[in-house]
Amino acid sequence: MFAVGVGLGVRELSARVETPVVPAVVLPETTSRNPSANQPGPDTVQLTQDAATHPHAEEIRELLQRHFSAINRGDYEVWKTTVVQARVQEMPQSKWRAEYESTQDGSIYVHRVDATAGGALRVMLSLVSVQDPSKAPPEMRAKCIRWRVVYPLVPENGNWKINHGLYNSARTARC
Repeated sequence: MFAVGVGLGVRELSARVETPVVPAVVLPETTSRNPSANQPGPDTVQLTQDAATHPHAEEIRELLQRHFSAINRGDYEVWKTTVVQARVQEMPQSKWRAEYESTQDGSIYVHRVDATAGGALRVMLSLVSVQDPSKAPPEMRAKCIRWRVVYPLVPENGNWKINHGLYNSARTARC
């Protein structure tokens, strides 16, 4: 009985406390709203309002657009221009084709860009990938995957490049 009284008292008190008015932030359509038949969604990289305020926002958007377009078209030569040289060395064309041959990425949203030590950037993004389940990551053998991931970007030869992924920075869910 005491717990019920306390619960009702807290609810009543919270109803009297005015909630501050926070202006709405308009974000683009999220991937969770795309019907399964429309996956992976458009392949255009989009920025949220937060990400668009970063000084390198357009460079980052263009880099990611080239990166995902290269994957979607199966264009290894363009993909190589978007990642650090060490990744190119680890992923020769034959291995890249075997891993990405069935992949189509879309619904790509850059949510945030943060600067890190040494002039690097961390780009938080979400996307949807559709692929042959046998080519999907071993921990998520699915035809359609929603990704939330952090891409580290570093300057290399005067351009931003996608570096090796950060440990434990990707979250996945089935579409």
